[in-house]
Amino acid sequence: MNSKTGAVDPSTHAESPAALARVDNPSADAAAVEARESAAARAQLNRLMGELQDVRKQRDEAFRALEQAHQETLFRLARAAEHKDGETGAHMQRVGAFAAMIAEAMGCPPDYCEILYKAAQMHDIGKIGIHESILRKSGPLTSDEWRLMREHPRIGASILAGSEALVLQLAAEVSMAHHEHFSGAGYPQGLVGEAIPLSGRIVALADFFDTLSIDRCYRKAHPDAKILEMIRERRGQQFDPRVVDAFFAILDRLVLAREAINAAEDIADVTESDGDWCLIF
Repeated sequence: MNSKTGAVDPSTHAESPAALARVDNPSADAAAVEARESAAARAQLNRLMGELQDVRKQRDEAFRALEQAHQETLFRLARAAEHKDGETGAHMQRVGAFAAMIAEAMGCPPDYCEILYKAAQMHDIGKIGIHESILRKSGPLTSDEWRLMREHPRIGASILAGSEALVLQLAAEVSMAHHEHFSGAGYPQGLVGEAIPLSGRIVALADFFDTLSIDRCYRKAHPDAKILEMIRERRGQQFDPRVVDAFFAILDRLVLAREAINAAEDIADVTESDGDWCLIF
């Protein structure tokens, strides 16, 4: 305002060009608001995605821990079944090591050999469902007792079934198949030849080799020479010829592995399923 005339001086109330632009162009204000809101939304989305990733990571870790606990529980159950049958945890580890080494000699992938090492140790988990009076009977089994005994592969497979873990899936397969004979004379399904899963054909021989070398309540241990003779005689009958050939190709290494595990049993607990099978000898 002019102090002398009282008139309003337009120059003192002039808006800046930017302010005039905002007044004259309301779409610019809308675009700015939209840009700010879009940036805020992106920031919120990024924050939510980060939180979601954290939740997923925590979920996956919880699932892994639960699966590990599940595997450990089943492994300890398999160990209990071995003790119930008068065996030690070293038998489990020997069978696992033999199976993995034979699989390797047959050209199986390393990952398969590693999983088989653990799965094979649960081959007799089904014996947990067989009464000790049968398992530890010093004399011949009756027909009824033998019928019950022949159910332990099915019992084991049912205990191990339903898991998404590869090691437990393979363990269920091993449990069901490790008493099948290549000729079809085995149990519980009477499978013939390659209809028997490879894991079962391998563990059948690994278990036979180790079990016959151990004193049992119903017989004394056989010397290695006798066991090896029996394996040769049963090539193509009880045992897959390819598995037998791979077994004999690495026999020296198998014996070294057995000695290493037996020695470790005297000074440490060797009944855990973890560990590198290829480093035990």
